[in-house]
Amino acid sequence: MEDRENKNVLQTVSEAQGILGRLKYQADQFLTDAAQCRPAARLGLMTTLYFKQGHTPKTRQRVEECFTHFYDTFRSVLDWQSYQRLRKLSPSSFSICRRQVLDSSPDEPLLWSISSARPVEAATHCMSVMAPPESQAATDHSCLKMLLPWSLLMDRDGARVYEGWVKYLCNQIEAEHGYGGLVCVLPGDGLRYLPLEYRLAQDYIGLMVDAGPHMESLRLLDRIKGVSWYSILGNRFVSQLGGSDRLRRVLSAHSDVVFQTYESGLMIRAGVLPALGGKGEGPSNAYMVVNKVLKPIRVQDTGCLHPCPGRGIGFTEQSTAQWYARFDEKPMASVRAGQPCPQTGHWFSSAMARSRRFFNKGDVMPAFEHLKAERTQWFWTDVSG
Repeated sequence: MEDRENKNVLQTVSEAQGILGRLKYQADQFLTDAAQCRPAARLGLMTTLYFKQGHTPKTRQRVEECFTHFYDTFRSVLDWQSYQRLRKLSPSSFSICRRQVLDSSPDEPLLWSISSARPVEAATHCMSVMAPPESQAATDHSCLKMLLPWSLLMDRDGARVYEGWVKYLCNQIEAEHGYGGLVCVLPGDGLRYLPLEYRLAQDYIGLMVDAGPHMESLRLLDRIKGVSWYSILGNRFVSQLGGSDRLRRVLSAHSDVVFQTYESGLMIRAGVLPALGGKGEGPSNAYMVVNKVLKPIRVQDTGCLHPCPGRGIGFTEQSTAQWYARFDEKPMASVRAGQPCPQTGHWFSSAMARSRRFFNKGDVMPAFEHLKAERTQWFWTDVSG
């Protein structure tokens, strides 16, 4: 039987048209809202990967290979480069910076980016890396980011092309963990656009807030940020969740959740295409089920997604915690005996020991002989795994 990893990304023409149409509608709504910002924010397809050993010559060579591959592929739209200073991107300036990166000392931090736009504009294409010096390597992650236009997914093989990039980058840097999905792309020259990201994140539940991944890295040494379209788990995190076989078994009933291995971990894709959501829309079921499985390793000390937010115009510690929990299941209300079961699964009653049992949705919840029906409450207790 063919492994689920090898399923076609778009299985049927009708499915493809429906999913693509849905994403385009959501994206159009998002772009209408984002156009209120000048310069306008963009909708982008972002990959953020955390990795170790970013100070070593071997890893920096692998990072340089990632940049070279990205430059060779998107050379026609890349115009700017930042390494030690901002400069126009040309074959000669790129070659110079490549050599400087390869010759850089492990005692020096690595900050390098190539982009389609200046910092005062929102880019369509970008690759950047931030790696601490050797003296900080034990207490901080390195971070590699790749930005592509969301419209890549409208191409016939766009989703497959994107997955190929994610797997390539994960293999190159031996990714510890990370994510890939839709983000609000802001100009990179300041913090004044963060209120727009905050507002859009309230309306579009599938939007990944990615304003400061380097600031989050200290919180993500032993935890992951959470679910996105692609959730990247290194072997260490896969083991913490019970191993690859256990993850596949738990999620086997969900055909829209697909696994892909890379050399040092596992990529989990939630849905054929990313779910942006929209005003008044509920969360993606695929994101919900993956989130439930990943929650035990999700960061608990969430801090604040935005630095120094003003009152009501950016993420606070409270709204940050709410954002991280946006795909969590809401607690199931208790059900009184005599009422229909609202959810198929296991329920228990505090009125009797060892009362846990399975009910189908619609079953009448029973009472016990020694108690009146109105005093018997049943509580949801299902746990996947």
